[in-house]
Amino acid sequence: MKKVFRNRYVAGLCLAISMSLTTLPASAQLMLAHEGHHDDSGCQIENGDFPVSISVYEVPEGNIPPMHSYCSHLPNAGKINMSIELGDEKTREVPIAVRVLMEGHEGSEHGAHEVLYMPAEKYTSGIIVVATNLEHVGMYNVQLETDDGAGNAKTAVKIPLHVGEGGGHDHGSSFGTIEIALLIGVGLAGAFIFTRKKKPGEI
Repeated sequence: MKKVFRNRYVAGLCLAISMSLTTLPASAQLMLAHEGHHDDSGCQIENGDFPVSISVYEVPEGNIPPMHSYCSHLPNAGKINMSIELGDEKTREVPIAVRVLMEGHEGSEHGAHEVLYMPAEKYTSGIIVVATNLEHVGMYNVQLETDDGAGNAKTAVKIPLHVGEGGGHDHGSSFGTIEIALLIGVGLAGAFIFTRKKKPGEI
């Protein structure tokens, strides 16, 4: 009876942890996913005033955590979350504004128009989370803006992002929030089973 109770306790604990992780706010889920998807080989932007690394996630329907990350190309238009990691620690003390621009629909001559603007603030955690809706297929630019020293905004980093036509360059074999939750659950269960002491005569 005690063994059955312990097994149920472990299973319940693992389930509770998994559920708590998958119901985290979107920003927290994205930070966890970013850590799991981080790939130094594919998403570095180093042609601006400071280096950044990016991960872009399509937001699934039904409030499901994002599972795959992309770099400069997204297969489909729609809601996205983007994490931007600041590579220089000094930059974390600099107020940064974020502006998302669409360069015009593919095959048209429309000028760029603003999709999202996030006012300048300091990102002491080193990670900027951008959530927006890229409704149309086309070319977008995510701009990080800083003060030029004279009270004017200047574009410090420009991140190009193409949307549509399928395909995509994901990070390959990587883990999302659900996989992390399962691994933690399995780890706790294993630790419980292998560290508990058997009583005399216990099987």
